Amino acid sequence: MRKLTPELLDHLPHDDPGAMRSRSDLRRINRFMGNEGWITSVIPKRANHITEIGAGDGHLISKLSQQRPEVEITAYDLAPRPAHLPDSVKWIEGDLFSHAHPSHGGTLIANLFLHHFTDTQLETLGEWMRNFKTVIINEPLRSRLPMLLGKIAAPFVHPITRHDMRVSIEAGFAPGELAKTLKFEKQGFKFREMTDWRGAIRVLASRV
Repeated sequence: MRKLTPELLDHLPHDDPGAMRSRSDLRRINRFMGNEGWITSVIPKRANHITEIGAGDGHLISKLSQQRPEVEITAYDLAPRPAHLPDSVKWIEGDLFSHAHPSHGGTLIANLFLHHFTDTQLETLGEWMRNFKTVIINEPLRSRLPMLLGKIAAPFVHPITRHDMRVSIEAGFAPGELAKTLKFEKQGFKFREMTDWRGAIRVLASRV
């Protein structure tokens, strides 16, 4: 059963030194898990619009803007727009649910973001996603091996990261949970799910 506990990073000022160190840890963890490599590899070649929700420090979306300069890119996050972000990226700050669902379609990316929400909120988010042609999701896998890997990594990361890593895995997803909660079948998505031993559960969904 998923256990939702507040993550420390979510409640710290964006420029807090500990928060900045923790975000650096998260970039290294993302590299170890191969998350961004997988995401960029499954984005449709003909994608004309890419949207990332929970864009954080903008690292992934900035990389995508360099790789796909011809594609329109939008990012959503509670945090202010990162200073390094290219001007071509549209940044929408604030609560995701306070914004109407996008009508432009295209590709949606959610990387280590959905585990922050309750199942009820995820159902609402599934409805918010309804106009996208492709949905790419990468989340923590809730199982024993990722928890063990987190304990091994604990001495090498900031205390904020150490706490949030455990909390994220506990709030993560077991196989079958994501697509069911987001009601992908009801919305006409064809999807496949995969897991990675390094601690990721991934869903790639597209319109039938």
